[in-house]
Amino acid sequence: MTMSFPNWAVLMDNYLFTLYIPLAATFWASVLHLVNGKWRYEVRFLMASSRALFPLGFILLLIILASGAHSFPWMGGETFGQPLNGWHNVVFFDTRQIVLYLAVWAFCLHFIKLQRKDFPHSDPADRRRYRNVALLVPVVFAIYATITAWDFEMTQVPRWWSPIYGPYHSESMIRMFLAFFIVSLFVLRQRDSLKRRINDYVFNYLAQIMLALTIIWTYLFFMQYLVMWYGDLPEEIGRFHNMMNGPNWFVFWAFFLLNSFVPFLMLIFSAMRHSPALMLIPACSILMGTFLERYMWIISGHAMDIDHTPFLSSWIDVAITVTIFSLGCFLWDRQMKKDGLYYQGE
Repeated sequence: MTMSFPNWAVLMDNYLFTLYIPLAATFWASVLHLVNGKWRYEVRFLMASSRALFPLGFILLLIILASGAHSFPWMGGETFGQPLNGWHNVVFFDTRQIVLYLAVWAFCLHFIKLQRKDFPHSDPADRRRYRNVALLVPVVFAIYATITAWDFEMTQVPRWWSPIYGPYHSESMIRMFLAFFIVSLFVLRQRDSLKRRINDYVFNYLAQIMLALTIIWTYLFFMQYLVMWYGDLPEEIGRFHNMMNGPNWFVFWAFFLLNSFVPFLMLIFSAMRHSPALMLIPACSILMGTFLERYMWIISGHAMDIDHTPFLSSWIDVAITVTIFSLGCFLWDRQMKKDGLYYQGE
């Protein structure tokens, strides 16, 4: 089986989802604790159980790094006429990816370990230790997510840069997790196997956060484009033009609409936010839009030459995604059983 660059892009897309689900879960668990969200006790252990995806993500990372130029064309000499800098050194690139992944994985596990001891009547020393680590989680997330955004997307085109690409990418992925978590909570409620029932108001709270993040995503995306369009620098705005005018132009507009206007026009209505079933629509819109978004940014340097729609142009895309999704579901479900989140015997 020969995989083309778009197939590898789909694999990287799946890797980013596999990475950010447990990573963003840790981020949101810390944020809910820091803002003293009372409903965090209903969801934080479910969020923590997603740590089961870290091993799968690490395996995917090793496969992607081993692929070399198949995933990162600059490793094969495709530099768009620009000289490479030290950030594009292959040894440094592979080393920082592996070291940072293992370090962040260990940090998240440490946070989750401390979370198990955090309850209203726990030892004050344990609670203080947990709070101190929780304060570090957003900082660690911001740094690691920014480096991931640079390595897997921004620097696919060497010397192309955006001052807000890190925040734009990070914000997109923490919102993606909320959408994914909404779908997961709905499925778990339908299975009726959780020891602790998830109340409807949890969906409303998640929806309100997702609405705010949708507005922020639209602002960051438009601001990034506006600055480059107004400057009219071909080496910067050209990457947008490649996505907007290439064979996959409709994928570009699809991810923009699915990430912005579609969820916004649904989430602004209170009736939508208070209905767990209706919340599946904007959640699925964001999930689909984010997947297409990551794909387009990965291939954007060659978007004028690539005519490949994810899942529709190749069965390999489907096979990769179904396999990774199935493994992820199995690992997460097994972890929830180990954590005692299901009824006994389930």
